[in-house]
Amino acid sequence: MATALTLFQQQLSDKLPASAFIEDYARRYAFGTDASFYRLVPQLVVLVSDQRQAQQVISAAATHKIAITFRAAGTSLSGQAITDSVLVLLADSWSGYEIENQGHTIRLEPAIIGARVNQLLAPFGRKIGPDPASINSCKIAGMAANNSSGMCCGVAQNSYHTVKDMTLIFADGAVLDTRCQQSRAEFLQTHQQFIKDITELAHEVSSNPQLAQRIAHKYRLKNTTGYGLNALLDYQDPIEIIKHLMIGSEGTLGFIADITYHTVVEHAHKSTAFIIFDDISQVCELVKQLASLDVAAVELLDKRSLISVAQHAIMPKDVHSYPADSAALLIEVRAEDAVKLADLQQQVDELVAKFSAHQLVTMAFSTDVKRNALLWNIRKGTFPAVGAVRENGTTVIIEDVAFELDVLAQGVQALHQLFDKYSYDEAIIFGHALAGNLHFVFTQAFDTPAQVARYEQFMQDVSQLVAVELNGSLKAEHGTGRNMAPFVATEWGADGFAVMQRIKQLFDEDNILNPGVIINADENCHIQHLKSMPSSDDIIDKCIECGFCETVCPSKGLTLTPRQRITLWRRRTELVNTLAITDDLSVKQQLNRQLKSIENDFQYLGIDSCAATGLCGMKCPVGINTGEFIKSLRTQQLRDNKTARYAANFAVKHFAAVASTARFGLTSLAVIRNIIGAPMLRSLTKPANKLLGTPLYYSAWPRGEQPINRNDIASTQLDKVVYLPSCASRVFAPDETALDQRSIMQVMHSLTSKAGIELLLPEQVNELCCGMPFASKGLPKQATSKAEQLLTIAEQLSEHGRYPIIFDASPCALTTSAAAQQRGLTVLESAEFAYQYLLPKLTLTAQSEPVMLHVTCSSKRRGSEQQLVDVAKACCSEVIIPADIECCGFAGDKGFNLPELNANALKTLRSQVPNNCSSGISNSRSCEIGLTQHSGVNYQSVLYLLDKVSQVAS
Repeated sequence: MATALTLFQQQLSDKLPASAFIEDYARRYAFGTDASFYRLVPQLVVLVSDQRQAQQVISAAATHKIAITFRAAGTSLSGQAITDSVLVLLADSWSGYEIENQGHTIRLEPAIIGARVNQLLAPFGRKIGPDPASINSCKIAGMAANNSSGMCCGVAQNSYHTVKDMTLIFADGAVLDTRCQQSRAEFLQTHQQFIKDITELAHEVSSNPQLAQRIAHKYRLKNTTGYGLNALLDYQDPIEIIKHLMIGSEGTLGFIADITYHTVVEHAHKSTAFIIFDDISQVCELVKQLASLDVAAVELLDKRSLISVAQHAIMPKDVHSYPADSAALLIEVRAEDAVKLADLQQQVDELVAKFSAHQLVTMAFSTDVKRNALLWNIRKGTFPAVGAVRENGTTVIIEDVAFELDVLAQGVQALHQLFDKYSYDEAIIFGHALAGNLHFVFTQAFDTPAQVARYEQFMQDVSQLVAVELNGSLKAEHGTGRNMAPFVATEWGADGFAVMQRIKQLFDEDNILNPGVIINADENCHIQHLKSMPSSDDIIDKCIECGFCETVCPSKGLTLTPRQRITLWRRRTELVNTLAITDDLSVKQQLNRQLKSIENDFQYLGIDSCAATGLCGMKCPVGINTGEFIKSLRTQQLRDNKTARYAANFAVKHFAAVASTARFGLTSLAVIRNIIGAPMLRSLTKPANKLLGTPLYYSAWPRGEQPINRNDIASTQLDKVVYLPSCASRVFAPDETALDQRSIMQVMHSLTSKAGIELLLPEQVNELCCGMPFASKGLPKQATSKAEQLLTIAEQLSEHGRYPIIFDASPCALTTSAAAQQRGLTVLESAEFAYQYLLPKLTLTAQSEPVMLHVTCSSKRRGSEQQLVDVAKACCSEVIIPADIECCGFAGDKGFNLPELNANALKTLRSQVPNNCSSGISNSRSCEIGLTQHSGVNYQSVLYLLDKVSQVAS
């Protein structure tokens, strides 16, 4: 007999593509991970890409009584986005938007990322109200479903108070679009009993003065514990009640298919101060007084927090010697003009001056953007600082409470006492002080009953302190989830909790929507299904599985993200460890099946499809470069592969011959293509690509470049630079569709001649390579050998650092920069060279036709991104940097051997190219091949454009 899950899937099989169903163990485990410290493995993962599909999934779940959990980005912290039933993921493509009323309102589809929304609103001087720390990663549906807030949001600008309209899908599959009067009228007609019950419940609550008073008090604070009972008091219209109950309901009452926000002003003028005091009680008193002023943000950091970020260059050097009760405030004021900003600064300064006797350090108000960014990095660095020093096998837990400002100092002191009582010596407190919202971070192991009991007792004491003794919020902005579900009644009382139970029953009678979250009958659910964090590899052991890395990963949506690679490898480690100590035969069989699934699938999902460009490391709060981990696995795999090692060593010794062979092969393929046609050539290369991973031909494949002709760059000038053309530039000719068919070397010579600079080219240039092609394949020894050869020759030619060394490809500059610096050499990539050396010596006439710009991973990692952008803007009046494209995924030769990675990373590129744009620019030849293929326009080095629009300076 078919199971309910099978029938559920069968009902959907003709409505969703086969690729929407993920059933293999490896991906179910990996995709089941979120940022919390809980772990459940879904039986099935379903990917939905529009409202129709989401409605069909919910209807099928209702028919077969299957529990479903919707997941946006998986950055939530309280266990509200995991399930052991069906996990429904939102496709990244479901991220449309509609800007309305000159940016005063904006309609958003559920999978759009919060930071992207603010980018769209920036030209209007607006933003959305919620500003969670995860805004660069979290999606709008998750922000609304959790009622996320943040550093400046407070209560007034959260989703509850700024939502305008929604499209909702209910547990019975019904759809309500609150913008549409017809939809509202139909819903009122078809759900009369539901509307009657909601209306009566609101009346009962308003008729209970004690409960109504409690609700009014709780929502003066930040509060995401349980359902938003304030909706029952704030609104009489049942549609408005329903809409506002959805905010913060964590997917347990329905699904938010789109949301329209009232936006808020984003002031252009900002000023920030950072002050350290000797007494946290005085700090809390100052916060209470600051609340009467128009202050945008007040962030509190206790002494332990300050110590955790003491390594920041802008921090005072004697933090450790400060009194135990020391604390700091990061204060920001914002205004629409400089005059009003100065007035606000003065008001705050006058108030702060009253506490001057307690000040240890004062970094006064300043509008210096760079300095202020460093100050905010102190605050943002607190959470990852704890994660970076935690012991292997422990997890980082961040709790989130709120107090009235009158008892804020008491709350801080009491929390410190609990840390001491339970020996959480590393625990720190920081938070959004203006809202009385404190985060405390500590590390916890769950590998023994004693450790679990310690955590349980600690949380019991925390709930008693916060909810009962100080009448605060147990969850201010991180949501209830499973973590706080057992304590909802503690905070709200029996009557308040009973109302929440009735809300859940009215919206979801069969309990199919995210069961176990917010309302959970198991009083121990917060200590069930705890995530194992076994020590797996030194590179990745500090990962806290937050998911911040995922937005920049080119394989996201194709295979796995960095977080998913790490969590799956940890599971592999856990299985190996468990099998070593397990005697039960049936258990061993099950674990072996899981291990086999992971080991079979990880090669493609985890290793082969990783671009290993390291962009994830820039987003990781603890600095993990998952690409380095994957390269280490490739190294391990090659240790016993004599053929691969022989080929690599041959290439190291005979690099010029290898490059020459590659040029000949590309030229030969171009001839064959001209004879049999590109479609036929692609068909011929497809079987080998599928079976052996050999290159797959497509139209943007370049011809082989002509061998270097030194006469092309012959000149004598006073100013000199060492020029090292990259392997790619020496092997790949310009695309046949490019208007400019010159080699990059000829273009470089043209530019430097205009600027009066001589190019010094090594005699052995054809033998040189930065080593990156070897390093990316897991061949560090060979990579080091080539890099040292290149730098030794470049050092001599540069007269030991007298002249800068120029690469025409940014990845080469990134690869060699650290070793070059140790030799006292200056290495620049093409955009840096153009910005620093060429622009000052050239006269430019910017072109009016727009140009697409791709900023490479290596430019971002080198910190030269802005120089590339500035050069592009100097050359063109309209420069378009596509949204949501971080890494192109070409990754050396993966664009040839694994073209689906490149296609996945650039899947939104073509739609962002305007009709009046016919070209694109970048600073890496290999990246430009894939960009040309997937954009429909030709991409070349930014140097081509610069040469086109420049003349000798007058």
